[in-house]
Amino acid sequence: MQDNGRVLEIKDPVSKEDIPELIEKLADRKKVLLFEHVEGYNCRLVANCVPSIDVFKILLGGAANPGEAFLEGVKRSYEKVPVKPGKLNTIDVSSRDLIDLLPILKHYQGDSAPFITTSVISSIDPDSGFIGRGVHRMEYRGKNLLGATLLNPPLGDIYRKYKERHLKMPVTISIGVDPLFFIAMALKAPWGADKLQIAGGLKGRGIEVIPSFDSSIDVPAQSEIYLEGFVNPDKCMQDGPLGEISGYYMALKETPTVEVQRMTYKDLPIYHALLPTSPEADLYLVFVSSAHIEENAKRLFPFISRITFVQKTFGSSVVVNVGNVERYKIRSLIMFLLSFPMVKKAVIVDDDVNPEDLRDVEWAVITRCSPSEDFIIVDGLQGQPIDPQSEGGNGVGKIGINATVQGKLIKERAHVVKGDSERVKKIIDLTAG
Repeated sequence: MQDNGRVLEIKDPVSKEDIPELIEKLADRKKVLLFEHVEGYNCRLVANCVPSIDVFKILLGGAANPGEAFLEGVKRSYEKVPVKPGKLNTIDVSSRDLIDLLPILKHYQGDSAPFITTSVISSIDPDSGFIGRGVHRMEYRGKNLLGATLLNPPLGDIYRKYKERHLKMPVTISIGVDPLFFIAMALKAPWGADKLQIAGGLKGRGIEVIPSFDSSIDVPAQSEIYLEGFVNPDKCMQDGPLGEISGYYMALKETPTVEVQRMTYKDLPIYHALLPTSPEADLYLVFVSSAHIEENAKRLFPFISRITFVQKTFGSSVVVNVGNVERYKIRSLIMFLLSFPMVKKAVIVDDDVNPEDLRDVEWAVITRCSPSEDFIIVDGLQGQPIDPQSEGGNGVGKIGINATVQGKLIKERAHVVKGDSERVKKIIDLTAG
């Protein structure tokens, strides 16, 4: 990213309390944000690691179609490559305060505490010995204690085994990993499949791993920071609220506590901070969702020319461009899209509409729709857990809109007369700024 001029380096000292607002206000620069000097800390801080969707081309080795490359990558699997640890520093933190060592951020005004939002947690299944991994938010609970939201498999299942046996669950937490690793850790995988092998498929090679100090858990060798300890199932408490990607606070009635014993880190490590409502968080989710939906949708509905997810809707709102097609097929397409849990609103438009210009999309809705015929509203469908309307277990309402001219008596769209392209460009360039 530095080679492409895509890193904004903030060299002046910055207070940790100012960083969430700075991330929010600087994210539209579409650059990685690197804070070189966080006051009171001996580490740097990075945010906005994926500032735009085109960055996935770089992450996937220059792929022309990163969505296709991603789908092919997750089908592959590479064995991990054990290596000796490089130069690392290690300190005992059993009697230290993590907030003095790491710039853990309080992201939103109503958050219960500072949260680590980029923690990749790894643990070992007590029966099979396989290493389960996942991305789970972690709440700072004072001193060396962190809350862990171990709700989803495989770590949720592994945790229950330790809890039932009244055993402490060993964990190693990696912070500051390759964004492709980060995505792989958030993917669903079959029981017994190590997600680092999936990451290897995305990278096209085996991932180098090093052992933890105090357990048989192996972890990515290139992580910036490692926290080792154990989950104490007897220390449970309310988790949150935390402002989530949906833009609303979310609290959990009870989560267990991790007691951190050791911190290992590179010289001048980089702490990865992820503001949940930032474009970076949205793009991770949108990229994975769009890759899966596009593959299936275009196979079943070949008249689709483009699929675009609306930014800041965490993959819930999609605009689909289509060519000439029968009206009933558009209705089938809408029902198909709404069947995906992440999609809550689908708008179908013609190829003359720019899906990235929401004013143009709104123009199509206003001028090409008859609500009684072109709006589809369905209640009680599966939604995303992060959708605040999903609470209660009754499903969510979804909407599909046919904003095309297909089969309708619509007048021809007016287009401005085109002048000489070179003369027009010259005048525009002269008046810029």
